[in-house]
Amino acid sequence: MTAEENKAIMCRFWGVWEEGNIEQLDELLAPDYINHNLAAPDLPQGPEGVKEVVSMFRSGMPDLKVVIEDMVAEGDEVVTRYALEGTHRGELFGAAPTGKRLSIKSITVERVSDGKIVEHWRVTDELDMMRQLGVFEAPGDQPSKHGGVI
Repeated sequence: MTAEENKAIMCRFWGVWEEGNIEQLDELLAPDYINHNLAAPDLPQGPEGVKEVVSMFRSGMPDLKVVIEDMVAEGDEVVTRYALEGTHRGELFGAAPTGKRLSIKSITVERVSDGKIVEHWRVTDELDMMRQLGVFEAPGDQPSKHGGVI
């Protein structure tokens, strides 16, 4: 497959995150898909683990949008720099809903083979994500009148 075809597969993958049609992951991901993300070692391999993650984000941020900032493909790999954006309306990573707008920035590398995503690596700014979720205050955060940070 060409780099452009692999990028098109990745665009379809990110569309699943926005639309919530997780059954499409069965056709986009190889049955033996490997998630190399150490932050989620207990997820099942293959599409089922990704379905759990997408469902969690869609539940926590029902208006979820994927903002693709860059996508570069070479050979069988596609690198995407993106943000997951939405309103925190449901529990997310154990944090109760805050009603705040979130923008969770990440970079992923996916390997595509025979039209399916077969491997995944991800780096997320988890420190900023936890700050946005209100798990803790970062140095320099200003307390608001309502007890949170702004």
